[in-house]
Amino acid sequence: MEGKGWTFITMPKAASEKLPKRGRIAIQGTINGFAFKTSAFPDGEGSHQFMVNGTMRAGAKAAVGDTATFIIETAGDAVEFEVPDYLNAALKKSVKASAQWVKITPKAKAEWATWITSSKKEETRTARVAKTIERLAKGDKRPSE
Repeated sequence: MEGKGWTFITMPKAASEKLPKRGRIAIQGTINGFAFKTSAFPDGEGSHQFMVNGTMRAGAKAAVGDTATFIIETAGDAVEFEVPDYLNAALKKSVKASAQWVKITPKAKAEWATWITSSKKEETRTARVAKTIERLAKGDKRPSE
């Protein structure tokens, strides 16, 4: 089948054992030598699945049902950002907000920092820091919640 839609691939359990058991994991590798990046998800049965789209199939010169050679590794999902000193100072004053800050993902932290630092006026930044501390203390994970 040559369709342009997605094909689901279930990874062997031995390969899945090397990946986290919960949530999305960024992966990269090759299919028949064709390089790709995508995400794998636990399937609830001890393995992971990921989707192969038409572009990936064409690049790998593989059709649905063909046998293909996969090389897969985790891909860096790192997010680089700076936490402003004034946000760090505010976090130190709130035990609940600090505890939530430790729990959230680096991407979520970057969203909070960007939301705060993207304001042009200092009074807006100050208000956003206060709102961030309030919302983190209530358990919010992202500014868009």
